[in-house]
Amino acid sequence: MARSMEDAAAEPAFMAALLDATVYVHAPLNDRPGNLRLVSFPHPQTGAYLVPFFSDRRQAEEASSPRIRIIGITGRKLFEITAGATLILNPNQRYCLFYPEEIAVLLQGKVLPPVSKIEDEKERGRALEHEAQPPGWLIAPLPGLFETIPGVESAAVGRYARSDSDVTRHLVLIVFASDADAERAARAATLAFKGSCEELGVGLDVLTLSPSLDHPYGRFPKAYRRTAHAEHSGLRRVH
Repeated sequence: MARSMEDAAAEPAFMAALLDATVYVHAPLNDRPGNLRLVSFPHPQTGAYLVPFFSDRRQAEEASSPRIRIIGITGRKLFEITAGATLILNPNQRYCLFYPEEIAVLLQGKVLPPVSKIEDEKERGRALEHEAQPPGWLIAPLPGLFETIPGVESAAVGRYARSDSDVTRHLVLIVFASDADAERAARAATLAFKGSCEELGVGLDVLTLSPSLDHPYGRFPKAYRRTAHAEHSGLRRVH
């Protein structure tokens, strides 16, 4: 795991090994026979609920309590029985988050695309303008992509002003999402559009903003708005 965090090229091998490896989870000690419930906890910063699991039993024991039992299970089985949940591997060390959309891809035997955060202040400060004609390949999947992510309220499409040095079209998907779901929304969008961007030779960045923030980009015409049906479906708690 540590190597995959330092070297993106090592990540596919780590993910493949994780599916077949034995990992350890926490379950309530006094649970009904035949009923498996897993312990979850809210992320201290975002409040999003996470299901912890551990790469070795020692870590699971260190994070346990007298009211918890430790269960060994393969990574694949864990991913299958927690469909729809967000998991966190080794939460008390250098942890790794697994969002539902990424878990579904891993279970299909596919490789997750790398996700990087723009750190360069000049690059982050580039002004955007509204994309008057957002492409269909970007707009059409948005309802299916975001309706299962409760904190996403809307999305718009912008673009960087092109300079003489630009050789590709570069769009920005602006997602208005709660803090709890902002990272999940960004990673889900990266996963969904990587193939189209590569095929079409288009650059795409994802910018997340709080819906309550009074920001100029909030006045861009919306390419996606959350519907009442999506709000209702997002209330389900499975784990």
